[in-house]
Amino acid sequence: MSVGAQVNKASIDASLTDLAVSFRNLAERAARLSTQVNGQGNGSAFLVRAGYDNVANNPENPGSQTDAAWALQEIAYLNTLVGVYHGAVRQGGDGSAGSATTFDFHNALSLLWSGQLG
Repeated sequence: MSVGAQVNKASIDASLTDLAVSFRNLAERAARLSTQVNGQGNGSAFLVRAGYDNVANNPENPGSQTDAAWALQEIAYLNTLVGVYHGAVRQGGDGSAGSATTFDFHNALSLLWSGQLG
């Protein structure tokens, strides 16, 4: 017998459940952050009130954007991933017009949650 835990059906099932629940939880956290920052309609102002600089461009940030602009951009990236996960944003395809599709990963993976509802 080899050293270490052996891969078997039970270990793969456990990994599938762990990954499905982890993806769900990360998507929920990202959506909540986006709502907290952008929910009142002005995410940039919210970030400034939270302490982000929105006046001076920062050469250490991509495109030398302000800290608030960069944080807002990163939140938007995460929110796009949430949209893909929930089937609200097109993804995939071969690059040709109309080849990208939506798919609700959230619903498809819910079978793997094993009753772990949050």
